[in-house]
Amino acid sequence: MNDSNARGKGVNRMKFNRLPIGAIQVTAITAIAIIAFYSARAPSEEEILRSSSIETAPQKNSESIFVSAVALKSQEHTVEIRGTGSVVVRNSIDLVLQLSGRVVWVSETFRKGGSFDAGQSLLQIDPRDFELAVAQAEADRLAAESNYQLAKAESEAAISNYAILHPEKDVPPLVAKTPQLEQAKAQIASALAREQIAQLDLMRTDFSLPFAGRVIDSQAEVGQFLNQGQKFGQVFDVASVEALVPISPRDLAILEPAIGRRATLNFGELELQATIARVSPNLDERTRFAQLYLALENVTDIYPGSFFNVVIEGPRLENTMLLPEAAEQINESVWIVSDNKLKLLQPKFINRQTFGIIVESFDSGDGVILGTVPGAKEGMMVTTESG
Repeated sequence: MNDSNARGKGVNRMKFNRLPIGAIQVTAITAIAIIAFYSARAPSEEEILRSSSIETAPQKNSESIFVSAVALKSQEHTVEIRGTGSVVVRNSIDLVLQLSGRVVWVSETFRKGGSFDAGQSLLQIDPRDFELAVAQAEADRLAAESNYQLAKAESEAAISNYAILHPEKDVPPLVAKTPQLEQAKAQIASALAREQIAQLDLMRTDFSLPFAGRVIDSQAEVGQFLNQGQKFGQVFDVASVEALVPISPRDLAILEPAIGRRATLNFGELELQATIARVSPNLDERTRFAQLYLALENVTDIYPGSFFNVVIEGPRLENTMLLPEAAEQINESVWIVSDNKLKLLQPKFINRQTFGIIVESFDSGDGVILGTVPGAKEGMMVTTESG
């Protein structure tokens, strides 16, 4: 009995000793994990500042910052509108014959990409049929003239005979054969017209154009039979080559009146002068830009489709200022210095140049600020540097 009690008490003591040791182990592991987590976490900015010996001083309102300013002068400036454009052809021409015939000769210049002069022969149709038609028409005219001479002689004879028989009476038209004379005259006129038509057709067998141009397409070959009205090529007049420049309504308003203004076109190594010839009557539906059509002074080395940069000389404007680009702030505004304080203005921007911005004259105070001013606000105290 006593042995059983002793054994029971020993077991209880073993359980009591095991439980606290396991709990202590779990607690220790948890504590170590928490310490490791906080040790690995990056310190916050506030903790760094608290642990450091560096102190930040607040900005004093009475202190002013240094700014760079430039004084502007009101004077006269020439507006220049810059943009880009392309070379276009006003119209191209489809070539068709006014007669039918077989091609017997084609000029070497009448090939795609070729150039030709005004009146230069480009193509010839076999002229023999047309030469015979001219000869026939000439013979018909001679026959009509002969018939007229015969009718005239008969009329004169009839008039003389009637005068002998009836000296005191006028010769009736039928006796004088007046209708026959008129008919003979009409036959001469008809024959002459047919002869001129035949001569004109003969001239048309030698095909040429009344302007200097370039060949877009040519489909004529020697031996080919061309019908009247059949298309056999396409060309354009070099005088129809012009420059097309899109322009915003705002810039167009600055140029008014635009027609007649001079422009310089830059094709890279080539520079050409041009004049504004026309302005489109409406805006492009997609871009909302107008179109300027410029007449080129020399199109010898220019090809349709070429792109270029253009500078259009605009009017000279009085009472304007040239604002440096560095002075422009957000929303086309500027900071000026007045009594060592900042003041925000919005002058009227007229035109942007490569060397600055033309604006309407305004009171620039002690100068216009160049660049940005950190934390700028109305009334901020500033100290200007020479600019």
